[in-house]
Amino acid sequence: MKSTRQHILLAAALAFTSAFAMAAHAADPLPSWNDGSAKRSIIAFVEKVTKEGSPTFVPVPERIAVFDNDGTLWSEQPVPVQFYFVADRVKALAPQHPEWNSKEPFASILKGEVNAALEGGDHGLMELFMATHTGMTTDEFAQLVKDWIATAKHPQTGKRFLDMTYQPMLEVLAYLNANGFKNFIVSGGGIEFIRVWAEAAYGIPPEQVVGSSMKTKFEVRDGKAVLVRLPALNFNDDKGDKPVGINQHIGRRPIAAFGNSVGDQQMLEYAQGGSGARFELLVLHDDGAREFAYGPARALPDVKYGYFTPALEDHAKKDGWTVVSMKNDWKSVFPAARSDVTAIDILLEPDAVMLQHAAANNSRLLKVYPKGFALDATHTPHITMLQCFVRTADLDNLYAALGEVFAAANVKAMKLEASRLYYIPAGGGLGVAGIVAKPTPELLKLQADIIAAANPFNLRDGPIGAFTAGHEDPAIDKAIIQYVSTFEQIGAGATFNPHVSTGNAPTTYLDQMIAEPFEPFTFSPAGAAVYQLGPFGTAAKKLKEWDLRP
Repeated sequence: MKSTRQHILLAAALAFTSAFAMAAHAADPLPSWNDGSAKRSIIAFVEKVTKEGSPTFVPVPERIAVFDNDGTLWSEQPVPVQFYFVADRVKALAPQHPEWNSKEPFASILKGEVNAALEGGDHGLMELFMATHTGMTTDEFAQLVKDWIATAKHPQTGKRFLDMTYQPMLEVLAYLNANGFKNFIVSGGGIEFIRVWAEAAYGIPPEQVVGSSMKTKFEVRDGKAVLVRLPALNFNDDKGDKPVGINQHIGRRPIAAFGNSVGDQQMLEYAQGGSGARFELLVLHDDGAREFAYGPARALPDVKYGYFTPALEDHAKKDGWTVVSMKNDWKSVFPAARSDVTAIDILLEPDAVMLQHAAANNSRLLKVYPKGFALDATHTPHITMLQCFVRTADLDNLYAALGEVFAAANVKAMKLEASRLYYIPAGGGLGVAGIVAKPTPELLKLQADIIAAANPFNLRDGPIGAFTAGHEDPAIDKAIIQYVSTFEQIGAGATFNPHVSTGNAPTTYLDQMIAEPFEPFTFSPAGAAVYQLGPFGTAAKKLKEWDLRP
């Protein structure tokens, strides 16, 4: 007789891996994009630079992609989002400044006349930024931003600004990341504002943000060393200065650049100016029904900020840049409404050594079973440490608790031994294969610490809506929910089986494969992340990542 634990494991494996094996190869890394030249150009570029042995192959360290933020990754109309933060700061500080009631541009903001406040041009904007963004430490400013973006909503759509990112572009970020790219935000917005935003919205860490900055100075306050923000502009990261900022902060010329306006033209030109394969993309906002329509290219309405001119479109055509029509190329614009509960996978991302072995095994399996899944944005190699259900509102608190665990553990210094190949029978004569690592005492302690940190937030049950998508078969949904709900009992401690899934194939072949001599190798974790679980229990959407200290 099988134990309850064995039944759960077998049920989960049969339920999601059989369907996973049949459907995964067809998984679309850009599901919110309509099939067309724009989508095909992105995929063709990624395939071209990641195919080993190809003359267009680009080594992982050189796979740098840069993204403008306003209008490229999130909405920027009728004014950039950071300006709403400025307006709220003016209102909060107004009691200390009675003179603002009659002084522009402060007076217009206090009357709720945002557009009138912008009539002062760059000088007025700078005055607002100096008054609301300085005179505090960098840590104090970051906390203000974090508190604001947690609840702030767009006055016209009623959506949280965090929910006004563009789902198709989030998929591009994930697709590039899964293919060895390092994504950077290069924004005209304030660097310390965007750093907080990028981590919350995209899972991009602060060190991968380039932006405009205020001057700062070192001080010791109450015995503590701090940096104080001064009322003086240090660097304006826009137009021709975007390539300058890229060089100063990144030190490599990007091979891919994404923007939406004339302020991004020089950044795309800089990316294109390098040798080898290059990719440039502009988002055209031509969908007034689902977002905002503006140009003035293609006779669209003109705007004060984020404008896309006919001359820019002509330049894009001449240089072969991809121009995305939001109306025609995107199936959806904004992410689906968030569930109150999120199903997550807390995982370790392996280093290049494991990635190479995983890719080689995946390539081998695909030759035998072409319908199997490739390692890509929807099947990123990882070692699962814990799966569970968490209230969506508690995610930030969970991230903070996990951050303390990772900060205390020297995770990158761990030496893990890949000891064997294995597979799980998946029904229909198929199996899901992987590379198993020995569960060292250090790895087991890390898992225990992760489970303890997550314990106050672990609901141990949740709905199928907590995943990025469900299925038409309620039995599959039920089995996946049961698997995640009971992960602590079936996948932790004595039952922990650390492994990296590498693909699937007929069990007759897998039996032969695992019987072959296996040469053990040593690897280390390179990072840690939290993903939202997707269909068939895959780590589908990155929510948070940590670059683990050595």
